[in-house]
Amino acid sequence: MMTDGWIRVKSELGGTTLYISEIFASGFRCFAPSMPLRLKLSPGLNILVGPNDAGKSAIIDAARYVLWTRGDDYVRPDLNDFHVDAAGNRTCDFIARCTFDDLTPDEEARFLEWCTNEKGKLRLHVCMRGAMRSSPGGGSIVSSQNRAGAEGEGLSLDGELREYLKATYLKPLRDAERELRSGKRSRLSRILGAMPAMGPQSKSAEVGGEATLFDTLVGADDAVRENAAIVDIQNKVNTSFLDKLSFIDDPLAATLDLGAKGSFDQVLERLELYLNSKGGGQRVLRGLGYNNLLFMAAELLLLQSHPDQVSFLLIEEPEAHLHPQHQTLFMEVLAARAAKPDAAQAADVQQVQILLTTHSPQLAAGADLDAMTMIVDHRAFPLGNGHTRLHADDYGFLRRFLDATKANLFFARALIVVEGDGENLLLPALAEKIGRPLSRHGVSIVNVGHRGLFRYSRILQRTADPEIGVPVALIPDRDIPPKEAKGLVGTRPTEDEWTQEEILAHMTMLRRDVGSPVKAFIAGCWTLEFDLALRPDLAESVHLAIQLSKTTSRDPAHLAEIRATAKASYTTWKADPTLSDTDIAVKIYDPVFNKRASKAEVAEQLAAILCKRTDTPEQMRAALPPYLVAAIDFVTGGAPGAGA
Repeated sequence: MMTDGWIRVKSELGGTTLYISEIFASGFRCFAPSMPLRLKLSPGLNILVGPNDAGKSAIIDAARYVLWTRGDDYVRPDLNDFHVDAAGNRTCDFIARCTFDDLTPDEEARFLEWCTNEKGKLRLHVCMRGAMRSSPGGGSIVSSQNRAGAEGEGLSLDGELREYLKATYLKPLRDAERELRSGKRSRLSRILGAMPAMGPQSKSAEVGGEATLFDTLVGADDAVRENAAIVDIQNKVNTSFLDKLSFIDDPLAATLDLGAKGSFDQVLERLELYLNSKGGGQRVLRGLGYNNLLFMAAELLLLQSHPDQVSFLLIEEPEAHLHPQHQTLFMEVLAARAAKPDAAQAADVQQVQILLTTHSPQLAAGADLDAMTMIVDHRAFPLGNGHTRLHADDYGFLRRFLDATKANLFFARALIVVEGDGENLLLPALAEKIGRPLSRHGVSIVNVGHRGLFRYSRILQRTADPEIGVPVALIPDRDIPPKEAKGLVGTRPTEDEWTQEEILAHMTMLRRDVGSPVKAFIAGCWTLEFDLALRPDLAESVHLAIQLSKTTSRDPAHLAEIRATAKASYTTWKADPTLSDTDIAVKIYDPVFNKRASKAEVAEQLAAILCKRTDTPEQMRAALPPYLVAAIDFVTGGAPGAGA
C-alpha cells in the first residue's frame, strides 16, 4: 500500500500520471515472432475494432498478463498462450510488454530503479516473459516472469510497483448483478474498500455525550445509511454517472445498502448497490443492461477518484446487454472520463486511460477516428490523421455522417460501397444467385447515399505499408446516358454529345483514389437499373419489377393484371424490329428516371423475382452485367475482379 505522503503528492499533482504508450507482443497467441504486435496508445480513449478472431481479445489479455488486474481474476499463462504457426508448430517463448511514458518527476524518483534511460528520457517497460519446456514425465511445463526492461532484463516487480500499475478489467459477458451483491470478497466490497473516503472509516470513532453520532462504519451499524462516506459514494454514482446515463422519462438512481452487523470488512461485504424503482428508493429487479451500467459506473468511480494507482481501464464489449441509445450515452460518459481534465477540474478528476474492444457499429459510429485502431489479421492499423489516406476535411465529414449503418465497415472481412438503396438491397440477392453469398463471406455493404464513396474507402487505405487486408469494391454509376435516351433526359448531354476528353476526365474522376485494397467497378452504361434492363436475359424481369413497384396494392387479381400487362408490353417491344436492346432499356427505365417508381422498391421487387427464377449460378453470371460479377468475386475471394 502506498504511503500517505505519496497519496498527498499525487493529489497535489491533480491526478497527472504516467500512461501506457505501447503494447508489444511477440510469440503470444496470434502474434507471431515474425509479425509482432506494436500497438500505440493515447493517454485517453483507445478503441479496438475489427472482425472476429483478428486479435482484439489477445491484446487485452497481453495487458492483463503484464500488469495484473484488481480483483480476484489472477491470470497465469498456459500452453494455449504460445503462438502456433501455419504448420502447427508451437513457439517455446513469448514476450508481452507495456511501455509507460510521461512519468512525473515524483514517479521517476520513486520507480527509478525499474526505469530505462533512453536518450535522456526515462521510460518504464514492464514485461512478462513466458517459457515452455518439456517435462521429464511427459507433457510441458510453463513458467513466466514479470520484470522491468524492454526485454524483461530488469528487476522483478515488487509489491509496491505491482499494486501501483494494476489495471481495472471489465470482462465480456460479465454478471453485473452478481458483482454488485453483498458477499465475501464481493467485487463491490473491494471497490468500496479501495475508495479514499473509506480509509478513515476503518477506525473507531470517539463516542461521548447523548447526541453522539457514529462517524465511522466501525460500530455504526444503526447509522450506516446516514454515514457521510456511504451517502457521498451513493450520490457520486447517481450524479456523476447514472444521471448522465438516464433517459428523461426513465431516470436511474441507485441505493447503497447494508445487511447485518459485523467487522469493517464484513460491513463492506454486506453492502449492496442496486437500482431503485422509478418512483423512489424501493428495490426492484431491473434489466441486464441497466445493471451493467451500474456496475461500470462503480468501476469508473473508483478509477476516477483513486490517487495512488494508475487509471487504466480494460473493457471488452461494453455494449453487452445495452440497446443502441444507451450505447451512445455510455460512449459519451467514457469519452468525458478519458478526456484530459481542464485546469478547474485537475484537482478533483483523474484522467482515465481506456482500452476497449467492441463489435458494436453504434459505439464505433460515435467515436472519433483518431481514437480507433482496426485489428485485422493480427495487425494493428491506427485510423488517426496521418495513418490513412483520408484528407483533413474527410475527418470532419465522417464525424458528421458516419452512422451506425456505415460503421459496419470496421468489422467486415470485405466491403462493398454503393451510392444508393437500389444497390444496397439488390446486391445480396445477386451474389446469392451466382453462388457467392455476401453474408457467408463476411461482406458488408455500405450505402453512402451520395457520390462520396471515396471518403469512406479512404479509411481503409494506408499512407504506408502494410496494407489492411480488407478488399473494398466501389460501385459508382457511370452517369452518362446513351444517345437513345435523349428523349428521356432532354437537355442533359448524352454520350454522343460528350467529347472523348470529357469522358476520359469523368472516368478518371470515378476512379480517383483507387489502389489496394480499393477497386472501382463502374456501371457499364448510365446506372445500375439501366444496365440490368440492358441485359437481354434480365430485361423482362426488370420491367416487371418496375411495374410492380408502382403500386402498393397486394390484391392478387390486381397484381396478376400488372404482370400480364408488363409481359404484353415487353413482348410488343421485342417484336418491333425498329427497337434495339438499348431502346427497350430506355422504355423500361423511364418510370425510374421520372420518379414514378422508387429505386428501393424496384430493387426489392427484382430481388424477389430473381430468387424465384431457376437459373443456375453459371447462367446468372452470364446474364448479369460483368462489372457486378467482378465486384462480387473481388470481395468474396472468387476469380479476380476486373475493376479499376
